[in-house]
Amino acid sequence: MRLGAANKAKKLAVYRNDELVGMLFDESPIQFVYDIAWRKNHQQSISPNIELSQAVHSGQAVESYFENLLPEAGIRDLLKLKFQVTSTFGLLSVIGGDTASDLTILPENETPKAPQYQAITWQDIADQFTKQDSIIRSIQEVDGIKISLAGAQRKLSICIDSNGNPLLPLGNSPSTYIVKPDIQGVEGVWASAVNETFVMTLAAKLRLGVAEVFYQPVSKACVIKRYDRFLDTYGQIRRLHQLDLCQLDAKPSTVKYEADGGPNLRRCRELLSKSGVNAADTKRFIQWIFFNLYVGNHDSHAKNLSIFFTPQNGVRLTPFYDLLSTSLYSGVSRKFAFNIGGESKPASINRDQINAMSALLGFKPTYVLNIAEEISTDLLELLDGVSVEINKMVSLGTEKTMVERLNQHISSTTKSFQKRLFAC
Repeated sequence: MRLGAANKAKKLAVYRNDELVGMLFDESPIQFVYDIAWRKNHQQSISPNIELSQAVHSGQAVESYFENLLPEAGIRDLLKLKFQVTSTFGLLSVIGGDTASDLTILPENETPKAPQYQAITWQDIADQFTKQDSIIRSIQEVDGIKISLAGAQRKLSICIDSNGNPLLPLGNSPSTYIVKPDIQGVEGVWASAVNETFVMTLAAKLRLGVAEVFYQPVSKACVIKRYDRFLDTYGQIRRLHQLDLCQLDAKPSTVKYEADGGPNLRRCRELLSKSGVNAADTKRFIQWIFFNLYVGNHDSHAKNLSIFFTPQNGVRLTPFYDLLSTSLYSGVSRKFAFNIGGESKPASINRDQINAMSALLGFKPTYVLNIAEEISTDLLELLDGVSVEINKMVSLGTEKTMVERLNQHISSTTKSFQKRLFAC
């Protein structure tokens, strides 16, 4: 398509902080055009698949990159209903002010405004989630929709002031925290916010490199500090550029699972290596695989791995996120998100599968098994302490029951792996 024809289409301005990166055009297929000044003055593209050497881009690389900035499918359906839009372009036109990246996407005649925030309370946040739950239930009742575990996860982006009070970002103002309440609309899933807080805290104690979290009792939510935000020398909130592995592989979010045609572990390793992450981050990737197996996080797909571009350290594997024990819930898939040596059922994974996976990833089996054994040993030593810590945050009843169940479930799963992988 000629650039002149694209100029007549509806378009959105794409900014990185306060600088115009390019324009997004509502064409079929969607089209992105780098700004002349950006190409002249900067070396960084928005994605390796959308190179600066070429001004005009369209097709799968553009569609998959921008589509992956949108929320998961279930919440995306709510946004479509609320705003009466269906396309990637249409959704970005109404919610692109603060994305899961360093990009701000605005109508073509708008520019980024100075950050503004509205003071709210944790009860306000709880009330907002209650309204969303009602909408989810009504959609399910009318249309018979079954929402996936990921699709049912509602989120709210906020800031938190020095006194611990939440602030709602207005317009394109950057957020610094994400609030995730209990998942609703998925049969058999309960106290997921406590679950995620527990598992993320356990990963932090293991020094795997994860986003900071805490449990917020009023909104009954896991609150995650955004690792892709930082304060500059003037005390202003700035965004860091990041890409998840679906974006790096030019895959839409609908194929984030290996079984659906998404990246497998070997492809994830290739994408990380090609991006230039260091040896320490490559080891963290291996640790992530085993940690997910031990805690029973079967939803650990390619979109849950990302890279970001840091001012001091270059390209890094981001802190891990979206860690929870899905295998604790009887109604959730018993299959792992990735095949391990040709096996997707965690209970059937033994040393042969780990050896095969090691070869596939280009590592010596002894190196991989040593990492696996070290994590399993340390995890079991830390588990009770994490239970005590989380119990201090939560209420009596189902929340404390979740802590107890997690301790038992993760301990049992890890010990089972130890017998299969490390017994002489």
